[in-house]
Amino acid sequence: MEIRHLRAFIAVAEERHFTRAAQRLHLSQPPLSQQIQALEAELGVRLFERGRSGVSLTAAGQALLPQALGILDQLQRATELARRAGRGESGALAVGFAGSMPFSAVMPQLLHAFHAAWPGVELQLREQPSRDQLDDLVARRLDVGLIRPTQHVELDALETRLLLREPLLAALHTRHPLAASSHLKLRQLRDEPFILYSSTLGSGLREQTLALCLKAGFSPRIAQEVHEMPTLISLVAAGMGVGLVAESMQRAQMPYVRHVALLDAGAHSDILLAWKRDNPSITLHNFLQLAAARGNTGSPALTPGD
Repeated sequence: MEIRHLRAFIAVAEERHFTRAAQRLHLSQPPLSQQIQALEAELGVRLFERGRSGVSLTAAGQALLPQALGILDQLQRATELARRAGRGESGALAVGFAGSMPFSAVMPQLLHAFHAAWPGVELQLREQPSRDQLDDLVARRLDVGLIRPTQHVELDALETRLLLREPLLAALHTRHPLAASSHLKLRQLRDEPFILYSSTLGSGLREQTLALCLKAGFSPRIAQEVHEMPTLISLVAAGMGVGLVAESMQRAQMPYVRHVALLDAGAHSDILLAWKRDNPSITLHNFLQLAAARGNTGSPALTPGD
């Protein structure tokens, strides 16, 4: 049984006339009659009663008509679903993000714009440290990640794009002697207990904080280790020490915390998009194109660890 035979059958059944059905299908009448005959031979039953005024359905034809209509409707829906998937308009996109990302403007704006442009795509959001995201990108458990720069053993398999470069600020308790300053040099905090990102995460911000402190002439005294920026800020509010956070974390509005600008060169934090180089997903391609159109920072793309 061929789809064209079902289309011919439906046209004749609805028009009740071979000539009108042939015109509807843009065929001459003989090929149409041949298709109906082929379908009847395939089924072993007559589907139409022929008369001078037209044709009528037999009992077999009446039984077949709703099923044939359903088959063609299902075929049309399957075709449309395949085309939508091929255009990246359906399916799912697994997006990882570090815990500080929702405080930046770039993540909410990008996800909102993508959902508005491709509402049929399910966004599967996963909060993970940057290193874990890179592991999952390599293993194809994630399609794209919003990360901060960090080292990874398989960087050659990944691509990155700079979305945002934001200043690093010193997070101080409001009673700290330097809290009223408009800016400071990192060396002014050399004697302070530092709240640092955990060494178990392989955090790029930990590496960057240590490097900035060494450049300023000291090795920080680590009082506490944390996994995410919001936790760091809460410990600063509790008077447990000082720390470095991205500028966007000011949106957390934690009481008893003052954010002070740093004058040290290189005191900035990058937000990167990361994805596996050979990922063929059209949905991912659409996401990256949207990010490129909305996120031109004017700065060159960086690779993690740069």
